[in-house]
Amino acid sequence: MATVEEVNDVIIIGAGWSGLLSCKYALEEKLSVRVLEKREDIGGVWKFSDDPNVTTVMRNSTTSSSSTVTEISDFPMPESIGEFPKHWDINQYLNDFADEHKLRRYIHFKTTVKRMYKINEIWNIETENHKEYRGKNVIVCSGVHQKANIDLETGLLKNFTGDLRHSGNLKEFAEEHRGKKLMIIGGGETASDIMDEWYPNVDSIIWCIPRGQHFFRKYAKLLPNRKPQALDKASSRALKLVSPHTRSKPGLAWICRWTTNGSITAYQGHGIPEFRNEAPFFHSFINKHAHALDYIDYEKVIPKGPIECVTGNHVIFKDGSSVDVDVIIQCTGYEVSFPFLPKTQQLKPTELYKFVFNPEDPTLSFVGFVRPIVGSIPGIAEMNARWVCRTISGRVPMACKIERHRVIYEDQKFWLEYFDKTSHRIGTLVEGYTYLDDIAKLSHCYPDYWSLFKRNPSAAITAYFAPYNGCSYRLNEPQQEKLALETLKRHSKDTMNFWNPFFILFLRLILFDWFCDILGAVKYRIQTNPRWQTVREWRLMKFLDYVWCTPKRYLFDNVSR
Repeated sequence: MATVEEVNDVIIIGAGWSGLLSCKYALEEKLSVRVLEKREDIGGVWKFSDDPNVTTVMRNSTTSSSSTVTEISDFPMPESIGEFPKHWDINQYLNDFADEHKLRRYIHFKTTVKRMYKINEIWNIETENHKEYRGKNVIVCSGVHQKANIDLETGLLKNFTGDLRHSGNLKEFAEEHRGKKLMIIGGGETASDIMDEWYPNVDSIIWCIPRGQHFFRKYAKLLPNRKPQALDKASSRALKLVSPHTRSKPGLAWICRWTTNGSITAYQGHGIPEFRNEAPFFHSFINKHAHALDYIDYEKVIPKGPIECVTGNHVIFKDGSSVDVDVIIQCTGYEVSFPFLPKTQQLKPTELYKFVFNPEDPTLSFVGFVRPIVGSIPGIAEMNARWVCRTISGRVPMACKIERHRVIYEDQKFWLEYFDKTSHRIGTLVEGYTYLDDIAKLSHCYPDYWSLFKRNPSAAITAYFAPYNGCSYRLNEPQQEKLALETLKRHSKDTMNFWNPFFILFLRLILFDWFCDILGAVKYRIQTNPRWQTVREWRLMKFLDYVWCTPKRYLFDNVSR
């Protein structure tokens, strides 16, 4: 017989990054809370496990977003862990955060949720260890890395007779792949991580990206005399004003081309015709591990577009070429799954109010499922957690049902149009800074820069020109303002200075990116002309290409590893 606990204000499912943030903000709102975690410790995917059946990061994984845009708003990461921390540093950071706020006492480990249902406005949650928890509200924080997307195995790859894997089951290089011919399917950051691990140990790699991909590096040098900079730190309010993300970063997009490929004509950050698509910059997911493109220059990795068919070990591509491969690794992402929810609550993330609340029953919410083009999932998860807990406590109002459904319709329309030329597999993909500001306004924590300027003009300028950091949403809180300003000032070091936005505005006014787009289109037409394949083999053309790529070799190659 199940043991039943008292009714809590909030039950949180999952003790990863999102679950810990939700717990912290629930306690901040004076709510009673319980956290149910199926594993033996906190950390979620950042708690590494050798078990291939447990989805975690790989053994050598680092963050794809810098600590600046990832860290918790009132709990800065130690500088010692660097701009792109290793997974064990992140796990330690989360443990330190849990200890700082004494969260462990609220977490029930080795507690897997089996099913949940509602009786008399109270959620009843049954677990596999025969204990029942009850709560007025449930926040699902089970993470986006749940069920591997292996649809290709019953479709395009069903006749493949070689070794077929999904990246989610790989923790490090598989020794049985040594010396083999490998094909990687997918253009995300996991594919780049696989490339790092497998490149030194295999005979050759085919990198297949069926729908094209945008790239830029985690960090790179802008000038030879400057140390490498994290590129996602080019995200200040001032830059957003003069070069909006929603308008494809006019005046600034060329920097992403230049720092990724050493060329302002490198459309979509790579200039590789097989990887090109029609999506404008910042209107498609961006792979920030572009150092993997260097492997293509070294000619051991061959770029390919869509696959036509696969028979045995033979792969035929839609461009008419073909190749034999021994191993295929699918970097095709994950599907979100909530088997413990009632069927009536099994909504798609796009059917949720702001991708967070069930519109019919706001006592059920989801935190940690919104994914930004650039920025970090944890940064958005923190804002979602603040909003959810402030709504539950009554500090901020919840929109009425009619308004919730109206907003869902408007959001679906907006994001479908925004991403109309890219894949819709990730249904919760957003332009992160636009979405964050939207939720901050609903949470009543959008920064009031004008009030700050009237109190302290110097501090306001620092905050407005500093890179994005979650602490900017704490500038309205008197007890947090000092720490927030110190954090923003620290992250501003060695980034774009005060005058850069004005330079970017000038480049926008003279349509510099439009000119680069024209050159990139001409380059693509030349590259896809059959005659070019013969011309590029000339010694003179190889020499000119070598000279053209000199900036890339000396400024960017291997710098971002």
